[in-house]
Amino acid sequence: MTFVLPQRLNADAISPTRLPVAGIWRANVSVLLALMVSEFACLIINASEIDSGPTNSHHWAFQPVRSQPAPGVRSNKLVRTPIDNFILAKLEERGLPPAAPADKRTLIRRATFDLIGLPPTPEEVAEFLADKSPASISKVIDRLLNSPRYGERWGRHWMDVVRYADTAGDNADYPIPEISLYRDYIIDAFNADMPFDQFAQEQLAGDILADRQPGGRRAEQIVATGFLALSRRYGTGPYELWHLTLENTIETVGQAFLGLNLKCARCHDHKFDPLTMRDYYGLYGVFASTEFPWAGSEEIASKNFNRQKFIPLAPEAEASPKWRDWESRLKLLREQIATLEKVKPADKPLADEQNKKIASLKKELRTLEKPGAPPDMPVAYAVREGKAADVAIQRRGEPADPGPVVPRCVPEVLAGQNSLHIAPNASGRLEFARWLTRPDNPLTARVMANRIWQHHFSQGLVTTPNNLGLRGNVPVHRELLDYLAQHFVESGWSVKAMHRLIMNSAVYQQSSDENPSNRRVDPANRYLWHFERQRLEAEAIRDAMLFASGELDLTRPGPHPFPPPEKWTWTQHAPFKERYDTKHRSVYLMTQRLQKHPFLALFDGPDTNNSAELRRASTVPQQALFAMNNPFVDEQSRALARRVMRERSTVSDRIRRLHELAWSRSPSRAEARKCEQWLTKATALAGTAGDSEDRRENESWTSLARVLLTANEFFYVD
Repeated sequence: MTFVLPQRLNADAISPTRLPVAGIWRANVSVLLALMVSEFACLIINASEIDSGPTNSHHWAFQPVRSQPAPGVRSNKLVRTPIDNFILAKLEERGLPPAAPADKRTLIRRATFDLIGLPPTPEEVAEFLADKSPASISKVIDRLLNSPRYGERWGRHWMDVVRYADTAGDNADYPIPEISLYRDYIIDAFNADMPFDQFAQEQLAGDILADRQPGGRRAEQIVATGFLALSRRYGTGPYELWHLTLENTIETVGQAFLGLNLKCARCHDHKFDPLTMRDYYGLYGVFASTEFPWAGSEEIASKNFNRQKFIPLAPEAEASPKWRDWESRLKLLREQIATLEKVKPADKPLADEQNKKIASLKKELRTLEKPGAPPDMPVAYAVREGKAADVAIQRRGEPADPGPVVPRCVPEVLAGQNSLHIAPNASGRLEFARWLTRPDNPLTARVMANRIWQHHFSQGLVTTPNNLGLRGNVPVHRELLDYLAQHFVESGWSVKAMHRLIMNSAVYQQSSDENPSNRRVDPANRYLWHFERQRLEAEAIRDAMLFASGELDLTRPGPHPFPPPEKWTWTQHAPFKERYDTKHRSVYLMTQRLQKHPFLALFDGPDTNNSAELRRASTVPQQALFAMNNPFVDEQSRALARRVMRERSTVSDRIRRLHELAWSRSPSRAEARKCEQWLTKATALAGTAGDSEDRRENESWTSLARVLLTANEFFYVD
């Protein structure tokens, strides 16, 4: 075991070195003390220090994206798209031969899971195998990109990045029924191949765009700002610990679009990246000038912390009269209740008829007040312009210790000559969104191009997709990343164009065959000499089981079955905690902030509190126990068995159909023989229990279906 000292300490006596752990306390107490002092000193920032900032502005990611011609290679016959030139050039430099092309069954399964998160049907596999044209895989890619299932798959990837959840994250984790509109907006945007610059602008400033484009896509643009509205809530009272909520906003914006950890500059200038406290609070002012909704929380000391500041989806001319009538009715009810309750101590107690009247009025008031909007008025959990103002730097990140006021701005190292010009009465969100998506912004296109690559190859060209800064990993294929970023912008920010470019390449279509000599030189496969085998993500595992069994409901579900807001009584000691089972796709599962869905948690689902840059693939005993014992697996195994028994009549045909549905291929002769032996034994075992013939047959086929649904070949994609 070794211990690596942090590289931020530059004195010769504490330069980076490897030391035995056993000797740390004897030989390096002074080093550890120096580290502690260094960490503590970072918190003691004087106001005069805010302008100094780091000087690492020459980092590759902060430089403009440059035109990258495809390099020449010796193996031109292996080139299918310019991507292959970049990959092959590096492989040839290092003497790493690429893997052979994947067989067609492997390729269609890989492409189908990649783009729609489901296995191909046996009929789709047969059609692809029969198509001998060179364009056969291109036709498959186009078909998959035109499927409504595509947006559900790739929308889920974006939901990871924006920390999507159906609850607010406050002490009682109150539900947000309306946020599913934002989920659907994401899915629809990917299906429509909405240009990514527009997609980004609408999530940051859709409400402003809606006001400037009357009669257009008002509802969708307002819903899009659910990205900001979803910022994590803390505490109990409305807008409590608000600086932490805004920190979550800024951090998510920075990671999602810029690939930077901006919150490191909240308490002091960033230790590594050229980001200052002035930069941080310049952005803080933008979002502090924005009005966020409140999802409600528990009642404390007779205070009703109801939902508030939700945004009507109808045009203002239509919504305003209804809103005024609703507020007038609330005011009248409060006045009537107060009048009836004015009973002096010496007066007689209220008559039972009177008590019933008060109770009736209070019930009506709660029913109208708790939802935070008039009945039958569609609203969104979204943001809008607030009171515009610059903010003061918070020394040591403490709101109670203000420093100098700074103007709203973007990070200076990235702005160059393109600093924001914000009107005094505007938050600056639209100006920021437009700056963010300028073609010459050095980070936005790189970050998204890297994410797209990551979801095809299991790791990005930059393996820290939320951090392209100095503490992120340097890409092996930096020139390729710039080529992809440039292509992304030139294609009109089309995500689907990126899929076509990547998936038609030879590097994407190569097999996952191992090469021991290559593995010794490049154990992490950073040079992409073969396709890395990938375990399916949690949602794809669940969806594939439902799909194979024929139980998957591919329609879009309605709202989650939350109880009506007037019945919400959750508290920090008894928070909202629910799970709504469904046979719809897993992207539509209700997910909470404080309580993970048990299936998603078991198979490494995303953290819904913070931007999730990638999914880890753990292997733990509980996953095997789930496969053996969970009722969901048993239900799908039984449904799959019933399906193959219904669709095929002979044992051999059923075995073949079972393999085609579960593994996207026919069984080998040896596998078919083993399956027949399994069925014989399983039927005999069922017979000893005295089961009927039909039951013995059902149980034996169910047991075989479970074997295929829980095998590695089902869980992994080559």
